[in-house]
Amino acid sequence: MLGNIFAATLFISQVSTAQSLSLWIGIAIFIGGILLMFSHRRSLDEAFEQPISGQKVTFETRKYRRRVVVAGMITSLGIMISAIYWVEEPRAFASLILIILGTLTAILGFAIIDMYSVGLQALARTDEPDRKKLIDEYLKKRQQANTQKDDQG
Repeated sequence: MLGNIFAATLFISQVSTAQSLSLWIGIAIFIGGILLMFSHRRSLDEAFEQPISGQKVTFETRKYRRRVVVAGMITSLGIMISAIYWVEEPRAFASLILIILGTLTAILGFAIIDMYSVGLQALARTDEPDRKKLIDEYLKKRQQANTQKDDQG
């Protein structure tokens, strides 16, 4: 009898510890999401400090929107994880876990889209001054080769 009471007390204390842990992890994730929003805003402002083309403006604004949406989802994920502290009914707990998993899947989807978008932009980006130097050097060498052919022929 005493063993059963001890086991029940131990189980309740572990559940309470897990709930407290979920509360603190949720708060940390919430704060992290807010900080991510500020970080993305700062990176957008830094991008606009430099002279950029119209295509680059649209790319940067789309990237900012995607990343702020993800930061908002992370913030809401922190709120949902914190809410585990107060959930006692199994049906509500299961629903909350499913919503958390759905949010994580959406965050992963946005991350993949962002990764491909930024990767394609990096591939499409050309470094104009270096490119112009290479073209000028090629044209000089071509002209030198043509003048050597004319001198020989």
